[in-house]
Amino acid sequence: MRIAMLTSTHSPLDPRIYHKEALDLAAAGHEVTIIASARQMPEEEPQVEFKILSPYKNRFLRVLAGSRFKRAALECDADLYIIYDPEILRVGRWLRKRGKPFIFDALEPYPDFIAEKDWVPAPFKGIVKRLIAWEEMRGAKASTGIISAMRENDERLAPAGKPSIILHNYPRRDAVAEGLPEKENSIIYVGVVMAVRFGEQMLGLSSYLAEGQPLDNWKLQILGPVYGEGYLERCRRAAGRLIDTEKILFPAEFVPYRQALAYIARARIGLSFIVPTRKYNQCLSGKIFDYMAKGTVPITTWLDAYKGIVSEADGPIFVKPGDEAKVPFIIAELTEDESALSQRAERCISSVREKFNWEADAKGFPQFIEKILNK
Repeated sequence: MRIAMLTSTHSPLDPRIYHKEALDLAAAGHEVTIIASARQMPEEEPQVEFKILSPYKNRFLRVLAGSRFKRAALECDADLYIIYDPEILRVGRWLRKRGKPFIFDALEPYPDFIAEKDWVPAPFKGIVKRLIAWEEMRGAKASTGIISAMRENDERLAPAGKPSIILHNYPRRDAVAEGLPEKENSIIYVGVVMAVRFGEQMLGLSSYLAEGQPLDNWKLQILGPVYGEGYLERCRRAAGRLIDTEKILFPAEFVPYRQALAYIARARIGLSFIVPTRKYNQCLSGKIFDYMAKGTVPITTWLDAYKGIVSEADGPIFVKPGDEAKVPFIIAELTEDESALSQRAERCISSVREKFNWEADAKGFPQFIEKILNK
């Protein structure tokens, strides 16, 4: 069967879309095409085809212009489509009217996620949230099935009455370290750098890396694009005089998944902070499992989404919202007992190998797709 995966906002090599779902579907014998917006064609991947659409000049044009995705989808002539963004769910409804089934893969708590964007004026956030929820539910009801990346999404979309499955963003087993990798004294963050994720504060850790400070033999690596007007300059200022030294790696751009995993493998500590607004309190961060898989001990803000899931993991360190400023001292304390830190890192690896991996969580994924295709 031919399956097309449509995304207007994610990279064609997105860890979930390409490295997990697409490769699983290809391994199950399906022909897979990823249709996405990007500035350039990804390197050739023999298992998956790519159809790349040039990116739009701004988000408003992107939201309004679904015709290109319609044309690309029809040209693909797939037996099943998977759509990842609520702004192109209307493409799914359009396809359904033409006898083409589609699945909605809800990666985020979209109504809150979009309404809380800083470009949405405060007086309109409530209206935007309701509009997104309405559009999302319309798409879910028109779909043939729903995939959710978190429990909250599955519950929110249950009224659509469609077959559903939850696939957490856990790493693949082949990304799990066989043993504890050789480590260097580095602190890493991988992901979008923005105010709500404490980007400025993370770069501010540089003050503890200076000579004579508690972490003076450590490095800081912040890998990912920077969002927010003027925020890059603020982050660079927060890093101070160490910004362009070997102490800090801050490319301020997207780092390919496999390359990011290589950096993670060498780091001792992985950071994942968030302001627990309603939008983010529901999000189960995939990066902490990527950290754990490589024996990199996560230090993360505690979120409600972790309850009953990550709370069972052995190894991560959770801080209460508002206590993120304590992190340099937590790291300094951890380094006082090298053996205890290594044991914690090994427990992280074991937790992912035994439970928090894609294969264990998504073992019903191929059957779910077959069920949808045979409806």
